[in-house]
Amino acid sequence: AFEPVQSILTHTAAGWEHFTIGSDTYLAVANIQTAFNTDIDSVIYRWNSSAFEPVQFIPTHGAYDWEHFTIDSDTYLAVANFLSSSASSSDID
Repeated sequence: AFEPVQSILTHTAAGWEHFTIGSDTYLAVANIQTAFNTDIDSVIYRWNSSAFEPVQFIPTHGAYDWEHFTIDSDTYLAVANFLSSSASSSDID
């Protein structure tokens, strides 16, 4: 049976991505929204031997998913944004 290790605060989280860089383990959380605001930070956590701790806050716009990938020896992390609550619309003639 699984035992909970910790709770992680999210805001309508849609995507989670686990990845490692060297010996460090990371978890990226894609936050969609708080109430009616989709312009919020998504969070990168690093495992510290007993829990995940936040190490970076990324401004996102209705973040929906993360994907990590490597090119040569470099690791990259891409986020898919879905929408922005501050977006404006324009009429096109």
